[in-house]
Amino acid sequence: MEPLRNMLLAGLGALGYGKEKLQAMVEAMVDKGELTREQGERVIGGWVERGKEEQANLSSRVSEEMQKVVVKLSLVTRADYDALAARVEELEKHLGDRG
Repeated sequence: MEPLRNMLLAGLGALGYGKEKLQAMVEAMVDKGELTREQGERVIGGWVERGKEEQANLSSRVSEEMQKVVVKLSLVTRADYDALAARVEELEKHLGDRG
């Protein structure tokens, strides 16, 4: 299990290689008898799942930080802009009816 432990400790480095590189590394370990095919599949599946979780986490954190920037800089959001545009359109219709 030492090779498996070492591979897991490589962690983020292995993620940087991408799924194909990780598969090649695992396949080489299976060919050498350092891992069983089942262990290799679990490792790959675990890293793929971890990558998806990290991507979702990063996306969420970026979104939160962007919201903070919008608030801090007092920027108008698209929803605010659309609501204001709708109000202006209604006012223009109302004023147009009077003229």
